[in-house]
Amino acid sequence: MAVIQKSTEQCALLIVFAIVCGFLASLVDSVRQYNQLVCTPRMLWCTLVIATLFFLFVLLLERVLAWLNREPETYRNISRKLREIFSFRTSKKQFALIAVVLVLCWLPYLIVTYPGVIWYDTEQQLLQWNGQPNTFTDGSYLSDHHPVFDTMIFGTFLRLGAFFGSADRGLYLGCIVIELVTIAALASMILYCRHIGAGWRFCFAEMIFFAVFPFTALFSMTMVKDSLFMPFFIWFAMIFVEAVRTQGVLLKQPQFFTAFLLTALLMGLTKKTGVYIVLICCIILFFAVSAIIRKRVVAVFIVVISVFMVLMPKIVFPALRIQEGGKQEMLAVPLQQSALLVKQHENDISIQDLEAIYKILGDDVADRYQWWASDNVKGYSWDSQNDQYLGQYAIAWIHGLASHPETYIEAYVALQEAWLGIPSPTDSNAGDLVMQTYALGSDHYALPDSVELGLCFGGFKNAVQKLQETINDHIARAPIVNLLCSRAVWSTWMFVFVLYECIRRKKRHCAWLAPYVATFLFLWISPATVTIEGMRYLMITPDFLRTFGFRV
Repeated sequence: MAVIQKSTEQCALLIVFAIVCGFLASLVDSVRQYNQLVCTPRMLWCTLVIATLFFLFVLLLERVLAWLNREPETYRNISRKLREIFSFRTSKKQFALIAVVLVLCWLPYLIVTYPGVIWYDTEQQLLQWNGQPNTFTDGSYLSDHHPVFDTMIFGTFLRLGAFFGSADRGLYLGCIVIELVTIAALASMILYCRHIGAGWRFCFAEMIFFAVFPFTALFSMTMVKDSLFMPFFIWFAMIFVEAVRTQGVLLKQPQFFTAFLLTALLMGLTKKTGVYIVLICCIILFFAVSAIIRKRVVAVFIVVISVFMVLMPKIVFPALRIQEGGKQEMLAVPLQQSALLVKQHENDISIQDLEAIYKILGDDVADRYQWWASDNVKGYSWDSQNDQYLGQYAIAWIHGLASHPETYIEAYVALQEAWLGIPSPTDSNAGDLVMQTYALGSDHYALPDSVELGLCFGGFKNAVQKLQETINDHIARAPIVNLLCSRAVWSTWMFVFVLYECIRRKKRHCAWLAPYVATFLFLWISPATVTIEGMRYLMITPDFLRTFGFRV
């Protein structure tokens, strides 16, 4: 009876999760269909259809993972030979074998994207490093809008290449280095999965997945802050998981404690949210380790706070004339909500509240509102004089929430819709809900500031264009495949799946998922999700989930 009751409760929980995911997807469908949040009968059947898909998704994934982690009693000849070559036991040889497989499979992408893919943000960082006007500064100083450490790394490769006669080749070398570091992180992660009990099939499938999944490959060889951040996050997460599993015994060893501290610092240096991910993980780790190890966790916590909240902003930045990044990045969601509030209900807003919003966003904020991204509303820089108006703005925002909560919901759902919405066959623009890759940045000559940066090589334009169109338009948007490539599946659905498995199995050591949970939560303050930039935020989360999350 107890078993039956437990099974019934688990099924009921899964149904609840399925309905929630279906309902959230229906909200996105409504916004996309009517350009605003409207409750219609369509939402009901949309909720039921998506809920059914999620229910089947969980059942299928459970069975696939169970099969991958099952060790068969007998092996076929091919399987036996593969197991002899790839044992996935922790060793330098196995590490090298996995790395070679990934290098060989990724090599065609690396050749086609010569002389390296760079993004718009990267171009602005390179201009800063060269002391030239850009979106964020006039060129006379550096901005920490994007981490200065990343700017320094990218700029160093640019100047190194220019010193030897080709700035393009310098950037290409940077892309190769980032790719190799990422491959090293992925190879070590696969070996670690085997170490913590993953089945041989699981590890082999994981290796093949990383080798052939085009989104991971192309993302990992582009020069952008998120790709630089990813390998350090993976290594940090591995040490964190092992520290939880051993109740902190691992951190007694100087080499692992040093690695934990260094990866924590590198996460903060390469991405702004990395600091907060580390701090959240340290708080959770404090309660997951033995009392004698807690001092070491506290030490890491204090060092990270001291470096990123005292040393850099108070000493290093002023000394080097580096301007801190603006507050608009962390306020992207509320600023977007205020913009839509003014656009739809300007006459309902009190004069005081309207003035407070205008002081922060400008009196043309309603005209600048775009549902798919907040950049047009929040801008790229922050006027320090706006700090004095933040209190008034906070009050105005609360008043808006009380009077028009539906508007705030609409603005938020529209901004985060790629984490919620499922591609619909009737939506001709559903391509922005699926995963996409960006390779056109390999055409350095086409960059607006190519001359200023000394870039002159156009790359293999036709091949790159064909590659991107094939992946984005033909593969990712194909029926059924578009569901598997949905951004919502790779973010929200997989997170809910792991959450469900945690509750169902009542694991005591679910604290090891803290790095994944923290990165997932930061997705929900993203300033854009359906744009190509949204892929940069997304790629970090599933790479963790595809490994440790499936072992819960």
